[in-house]
Amino acid sequence: MVVKDEANEILDALIKHRRTVRSFTPEMPKRQTIEEIINAGLWAPYAALAVTGEQVFRRFFVIQKGSAMLSKVNELIQQQASVSLEEMNRVFNERPLLREKSGGFVNRLSSMVEKGFPDLLSAPCLIIIAERKGIPPAEKQSLAHAVQNMWLKATALGLGMRLISMIESLTENASFSDLLGLSYGEFAFNGCIVGFSAQEPNIGKRPGHDEVTKWM
Repeated sequence: MVVKDEANEILDALIKHRRTVRSFTPEMPKRQTIEEIINAGLWAPYAALAVTGEQVFRRFFVIQKGSAMLSKVNELIQQQASVSLEEMNRVFNERPLLREKSGGFVNRLSSMVEKGFPDLLSAPCLIIIAERKGIPPAEKQSLAHAVQNMWLKATALGLGMRLISMIESLTENASFSDLLGLSYGEFAFNGCIVGFSAQEPNIGKRPGHDEVTKWM
């Protein structure tokens, strides 16, 4: 059918054009647009067995530019980066060879200890996703599904997105749960910046499927 062919072409284009955006314009996307992105995340797969009986298993928090909440989140990221850096240094003392392989990440953590997450305070919109924990523990996978849906939807709407991986580390930070009004230990987190890209993202490259696929 023509409709299916068109839908397939559109999906392929969205997947190939999804990119990490690191520079945003100051313009805040319309509320309706953000709600469309959130709705895409809400419809992402989740671990049904892990959250049996829970209708509200996924929550979203939208923090706009200029909000005092952004500063509080940034402070918690700084604190968590310091904790993560200390833990990594302890591991390096036991396994020195890992230090060379982890140099880039260590430098990034060190920068966050001093300044927090780059450009967070000027972000037009920060979205935090909270996924209820359960048994089996599949909340990280569910969060990944939600983020991917949101990323593709943002791309379809002409917006850019930047994943903030340090939000995930705040899962074990009681102050972060308190900040969001959630019970500590019940949710895992991830987050992203959404807005209009200040420049055209680079076109990515991938190997051909024949280079990475082995038919058995």
